[in-house]
Amino acid sequence: MKKVSIIIPTYKRPDFLDRAIDSVFRQDYENIEIIVIDDNGLGTIEQIQTYKKIEKYIKLKKFKYLAHETNLNGSCARNTGIKNSSGSYICFLDDDDQFEPNKISKQVKLLENHAENWGACYSGHTRIYPTGAKFIHIPKHRGDLYFEILASKIDLCAGSTLMIKSEVINKVGYFDESFLRHQDIEFILRISRYYKIEVEMDSLVNIFMHPDSNRSKNAEQFEVRKKYFLDKFNAAIKILPENKQRYIFFNHNIDIAKQYFKQKNIKKGLGYVKASRNPLKGLYKIFLDSTAYYFRQMLIKIGR
Repeated sequence: MKKVSIIIPTYKRPDFLDRAIDSVFRQDYENIEIIVIDDNGLGTIEQIQTYKKIEKYIKLKKFKYLAHETNLNGSCARNTGIKNSSGSYICFLDDDDQFEPNKISKQVKLLENHAENWGACYSGHTRIYPTGAKFIHIPKHRGDLYFEILASKIDLCAGSTLMIKSEVINKVGYFDESFLRHQDIEFILRISRYYKIEVEMDSLVNIFMHPDSNRSKNAEQFEVRKKYFLDKFNAAIKILPENKQRYIFFNHNIDIAKQYFKQKNIKKGLGYVKASRNPLKGLYKIFLDSTAYYFRQMLIKIGR
């Protein structure tokens, strides 16, 4: 039975951390190690609170706790975890998320039954809201996912659904620490250049949504991150067929437009609709997506 390392970066969320840790200890797969990376900074209130939360696990053989001297970022925390791991497989778990008990066993079995050129797998997930509303997402894309990831068609939930062979990380490298957000997308995109990616079509991770869960959707910040992503992978996009290039830039421009429309900045939103080079299709997509979004918000409010 191969060892699986589960890396849990944590920052300013000590209240949820033991739920995440306990969900890993409840796995029906025995050969695991849990590595908590505290990115709060030594001596901060949050670091002290975090240590009190995890103190009960410290003496357990399968548990490691490592604290950064100062706050770095999520990419650095994940890299610290990778460098201190010893598993044949690597998983990541956000400090407020939760694994289903069979998450690890199902993904190990899936990868063990594939050839070496399948380097990672991801799974479905369930978003859970404070009102009790639950939305299950079951992905279907598998195999060569390079284009789908570039086009923002894959929802990885900040990497909590991923399982990656450690040998794959040895080849493609660590997380890019220049990415302050969406580092999981950049990371899995690099993996997809060399390996196929499998999908477990079952919800194996619970994602708990909080009032600040959409803090990253400030339109201006969202725009900056999108542009950084596109600039970073511009050369990779340019080698794709022209129709795929158009689709990628269309999707990203419309995503930015939607964020500006949500903030009622119509002028900026229309600017990105125009930049998509297919305004009618773009407006139609925004209409469909917005209708689905507001319908979902209504269901969340009533707890359905």
